[in-house]
Amino acid sequence: MTVQMMARDAPIELVNVADLTPLTATTSATDPQTVYGALLKRWGVVAPVEIEPGAPAWLVMGHTECMDMMRNERLYSRDPRNWRWNYENLLAPDAPVKTFSPDKPRAGSYHHDGETRRRLREPLDAALAALPQKDILQFTERVSLRAIDALGPSGMADLVRGYASQVGFLSTAAMLGVPDEPAKQLMRDSALISTHRPGAREARERIGAILMNQVQQAKASGRPGTDLIAAMVGHPNFKSDKEVVDSVAVPLHAASMFLGAWIARILHVELSDARLRARWTGGRIGLEDVMQEVLWRDTHVANSCAPRYAMDDIRLGDILIRKGDAIVFAISAANHDPRVHTGDPWDEIGNKSHISWGTGPHACPAPRQALLITRTAVQVIQQELDLTLTIPADAVQWAPSPWVRQPLELPVQFKRVTQRGTELPKTSHQGPLLLPPGQVARPMGTQWPSTVPLDAAPARASSWWPVTDT
Repeated sequence: MTVQMMARDAPIELVNVADLTPLTATTSATDPQTVYGALLKRWGVVAPVEIEPGAPAWLVMGHTECMDMMRNERLYSRDPRNWRWNYENLLAPDAPVKTFSPDKPRAGSYHHDGETRRRLREPLDAALAALPQKDILQFTERVSLRAIDALGPSGMADLVRGYASQVGFLSTAAMLGVPDEPAKQLMRDSALISTHRPGAREARERIGAILMNQVQQAKASGRPGTDLIAAMVGHPNFKSDKEVVDSVAVPLHAASMFLGAWIARILHVELSDARLRARWTGGRIGLEDVMQEVLWRDTHVANSCAPRYAMDDIRLGDILIRKGDAIVFAISAANHDPRVHTGDPWDEIGNKSHISWGTGPHACPAPRQALLITRTAVQVIQQELDLTLTIPADAVQWAPSPWVRQPLELPVQFKRVTQRGTELPKTSHQGPLLLPPGQVARPMGTQWPSTVPLDAAPARASSWWPVTDT
């Protein structure tokens, strides 16, 4: 990474930096902390990076700095209309980053600040708080078992597309109150949009129509419901049905990116990390301990997909953040900040000061629901299948996303050990196995079966929700 010539005492500005490190380098590396570490060594806790070609941003890697900026929406806005690359038309009309940073954001709390954010966020928070835990457990178990049933009694599978992505997406759709068939259509359309394939515009229209139909049906029924849409339609904060549609898209948007990735990361740890697996299966730690360790050690939320935009010029040491610059929070790097770790494993017990859920007015609205869905999805597959990773642990490749850290695929050999509650003979190892180093059980690139056609499964490590009005 090089800096163009400037006066020695001049601060570093984003537009003057060449050869920017792409954000995908932080998520697709075997060890993301080596990439973050190189940026820290060269620039300090704030470094210039590239979200995608033509879209530069400042990457904030310090825990304290991320927390302070997350809490200050007056100086660090969430509204992408405040991004200079938007209001000066510096992006191509079809730039993928516009999915996350649209110049015409929809009417959900996600892309708004202040009173508008508060008005639109309150109904979502209230509906999530009222959602019965038993309902989340029941529909996640149902979705998980259907995915496992579709795999068959034994064979080969990719747990990312054949299980984790589908369970995360469809469980969240059930939480919204979307029935099975429309939910599957949402999943198919999401794949078109996230991969920018032909038909994406029509897919956006279908998604909007499906969600609007659910909102209008819930509104017409007049009956109170326990799903999110039914709980939100009557809230007085909403000025139109469209605001409800845009607001219910927030948890579905998150599920399409991060929930499936968290499930996949935990399964990856179980199958590939002998140290952690020994502690887990030996009873020294439980599933929720493993879930928290993933959030700390190698979180699936590598970099926040909701940039902030500077509302004024800000000088941070040698760095000058100009008004209108984009700011990305490096969640994974911040979680590794030595300032929040003591080095003593006993002191780390119960430490939940990671920022994988964010903090401040734009913190994740549904950490409890995400934990319940993820925990249930992992428990069900543990109970139902014997799993063996069919490639060496160090051969697992990572999805090239600016935001999400998850395996590109998780190829396994599996055997069903229950059938509608009837136990079948269980293999002797009683759990997931690791292959010896260098041993490969199948040719690389083999196509795996999945619950629905591969082109209908949620795209890996990408967002689908059409946040623009185009």
